[in-house]
Amino acid sequence: MNSKELFALFLRVVGLLGIIYVIRRIAHAESPTTFWVALRVIYLIIGVYLVRGAPLLLKFAYPEQGGEATTTKS
Repeated sequence: MNSKELFALFLRVVGLLGIIYVIRRIAHAESPTTFWVALRVIYLIIGVYLVRGAPLLLKFAYPEQGGEATTTKS
């Protein structure tokens, strides 16, 4: 495994742990306020994004080195 694949695996594991955390917090909540529900939904969305591989974050961390840099001419 190269470093890009390890980073992608790390992101997926963090996303899975985040989803498990949110589900546990929802299950143990007695009467959550609207703020806490909205915050947990946001955390859940972030966790799902990370589990799916976070393609934008992965592209940012490991940009493609395929060819020449593009330049614009005026």
